[in-house]
Amino acid sequence: MKHLVLLHGWAGHSEWWGDFATQLSQHYRVTLIDLPWRDNLEAISDAIVTELDDEPFYLLGWSLGGTVALDIAVRYSNRVQGVILMATNPCFIATESWAGMPFETFDAFAEQLHTNPSATLQRFLALQLHGLPAFLKNMKARVATKPTPKLSDLETSLSLLKISDLRSVFKNLMCPIAAILSDNDALIPIEIGKQMQTLQPNLQLTILKNAGHIPFVTQPENCLNAIHTFLDGTR
Repeated sequence: MKHLVLLHGWAGHSEWWGDFATQLSQHYRVTLIDLPWRDNLEAISDAIVTELDDEPFYLLGWSLGGTVALDIAVRYSNRVQGVILMATNPCFIATESWAGMPFETFDAFAEQLHTNPSATLQRFLALQLHGLPAFLKNMKARVATKPTPKLSDLETSLSLLKISDLRSVFKNLMCPIAAILSDNDALIPIEIGKQMQTLQPNLQLTILKNAGHIPFVTQPENCLNAIHTFLDGTR
């Protein structure tokens, strides 16, 4: 049975996966990880791999979890059999040649977080489900199952997202790789789909319609189908 390690996003925890992880566990050996908040990406990756046994594994990284997944994949290439990036941008901040979040927007959000963490996190959750309010109550319940990370950890991990540019890692990754994006994600521009395919022509790209930034909640069946297609096609 293939081993699939799930890595959640910024400000989240492993319970965010909810029923989706249960559905995956019917087909794969699933390991849920609560991201260990550290000062740098390498330390986070090392701490995660230390939690795993010596068997090879696949990574499913959602949002910031996808950034961590790419770092693990390149630094532990002998262990990682494949990577699935869900609502993830290898370079989160926009550049002249790459679609992403504008620098000014990111900094304004970071300032709001510092000034009023609770209200900012509530707005952030709503933003992830932009246009899909029917799922908000369910997600609030999942969020409440574990404590929110400390403000210092939130700010540190947000800074990592700001400075991490893993496009070269993504381009040169040797293991099979897939990406699941949504056409209405308020955080990840859909334009990066083509840009990612340019860097990785063998990328298995799935673009969902109206799934927002948390597609495993809003469209679990479509996400499961994409994951099954990818994993069934790998050794």
